[in-house]
Amino acid sequence: MSDDYLIHTRGLTKTYRMHKRPSARLASLFSRDKASSELVPGEVFHALRGIDLDIRRGEKVAIIGRNGAGKSTLLKIITGVIKPTTGTIDVRGKSHALLSLGAGFHPDFTGRENAEAFLAHMGIGGRQAEALLADAVAFAEIEEHIDQPLKTYSTGMQARLMFAVSTALNPELLVIDEVLGVGDAYFQNKSFERIREMCASGNTTLLLVSHDIYSAAKLANRIVWIEKGRVMGDGDPVDTIKAYENSIRLQEDARQKQKLALDFRRQASDRKSMLPAFIEIRARGNEPAKSPVYFADAGLFMPDGKSVEFPIFKNDGSALTSSGSAVSVQLLPHLPWGPVQEVDGTPARPWNNFGAVEHKAGFAIFPLSEAGLAQLDSATLYLKLRSNDFVDADAVYIAPDGSERILHRILLDPNEFHAFELPLKVGSPATSHVLTVASHEAGGRQGSGRCVIADCDIRDGTGETSFLLQHGQPVTVSITLDVVDPDLNEQIQVLFAFRRNGIEDVARTICRDISIAPASPKRFQANARFDHFPLGPATYTLTVLVAREGYYENHSGLFFAINPDVYDSRRDILQFEVVDRTSLASQGTGAILNANWSVSTGDN
Repeated sequence: MSDDYLIHTRGLTKTYRMHKRPSARLASLFSRDKASSELVPGEVFHALRGIDLDIRRGEKVAIIGRNGAGKSTLLKIITGVIKPTTGTIDVRGKSHALLSLGAGFHPDFTGRENAEAFLAHMGIGGRQAEALLADAVAFAEIEEHIDQPLKTYSTGMQARLMFAVSTALNPELLVIDEVLGVGDAYFQNKSFERIREMCASGNTTLLLVSHDIYSAAKLANRIVWIEKGRVMGDGDPVDTIKAYENSIRLQEDARQKQKLALDFRRQASDRKSMLPAFIEIRARGNEPAKSPVYFADAGLFMPDGKSVEFPIFKNDGSALTSSGSAVSVQLLPHLPWGPVQEVDGTPARPWNNFGAVEHKAGFAIFPLSEAGLAQLDSATLYLKLRSNDFVDADAVYIAPDGSERILHRILLDPNEFHAFELPLKVGSPATSHVLTVASHEAGGRQGSGRCVIADCDIRDGTGETSFLLQHGQPVTVSITLDVVDPDLNEQIQVLFAFRRNGIEDVARTICRDISIAPASPKRFQANARFDHFPLGPATYTLTVLVAREGYYENHSGLFFAINPDVYDSRRDILQFEVVDRTSLASQGTGAILNANWSVSTGDN
């Protein structure tokens, strides 16, 4: 391992035995220990699966992921709390870990006694310990409580003391697992600044686990995204966060499919339970199409000579099974299907370009027997489609084992019906449907598409488009919006968020006064004029979000990438730089504000 690296892992795995009954767990204590390779699937839980990770000295690395992804398990292995099942790990230097509140601290001892015991455990005593303790107490701002028992401290006070004592040592490796999340915003910012100073010296390497991906990005210069024990992304915070946001949307899509399959099994309890396959027509890049796509016909030609019609003309979209068929087919109900209508005299069902966060059409195919499953892979998909505008999409087959096959690129010219016959076994090679940063490089756009952003521009005081702006000078940010849903009737909200270096959210402005009615124009422009642009000198990106009326006042807490009340969201839609010709701004100044000042004498 190079001397530049503080942490080096290869093939790191951690597995735990799974026991169906407590008696089985007890029996395993007295049985011959099995290697993880000897355990059958279902006997073990894989917390980590082949983690390869290199972390250089002085890096600030954040590890993100959902609950149960393996983040804390990885930190425990790195800090020596637990050992890996297989793989190698090499950690150089001394690490100080804040893995959980109160770890190593006794509730009956005072804050001072706990801090002194912690320093003594690290081999520090005498005057050095006194100096470090004084620094920690001052930083934590708990002078009046330091001689009180720890059990009288609030959760936030405990976190402040633990953090202050650990960072007073200026460790080579500082490992933090979520504990800063319990502090108030003031102390979080204070802690972040202390970590930045420590890492800037080059002597401290940071490893941070957080569910708050946006706060983590403010501190880290690298983000590692872990999902189900595997590294899904590792690199630039902006790109990794975009991929993570997209993954939330795809995970919700998978959850909806699982729910549909479970409901079908309940209704067909007399049949053998089979995993479904899926047919999807996906808009490329999850970009809303400019027009609905109309399905005049769709189905499967089965190898036994029979055909299965898809239920595009059933008003409820419920499962449809042709007589004697070995499969049953159902529309995916969480996708933006519209009601059946006539298009140039032909009955058709529209796949709308608004109304759902996933911009695709889809069908679930349930094999009703082993024979049906065997026939499915040799079936041929047939489609008859039309759109009022040019359409670029992919026809995708997802097999019951989860592997994907891109059958064909669907290109539709406007105002014509196009017929396709696509064998399910022909197409690009089947691959595991795994989420990675690479698969989401074009990400950054979310929303149900009811009202979409068509264009965005930023202009200086002369009215010219400019990406080099002066602080304090007039600036206008303009967006062009297209109303896609003809029934939209409300006052939508438009938010501009300015992010320094594409990460730190430093300023926002919102408009709540854009009224839309069915009779309104379908394209309009919204302008935000700043007479004195307040942002300090730095590079910024602009994120624009269009949402339903009352979205920010009555926010449901649902993550924005899967929230149907978000109509369109464009992360980093443009980038610009602000310069300051005055001496007001210092390093890191977020905004310089104009105010209406008043001055009075002491006599008034």
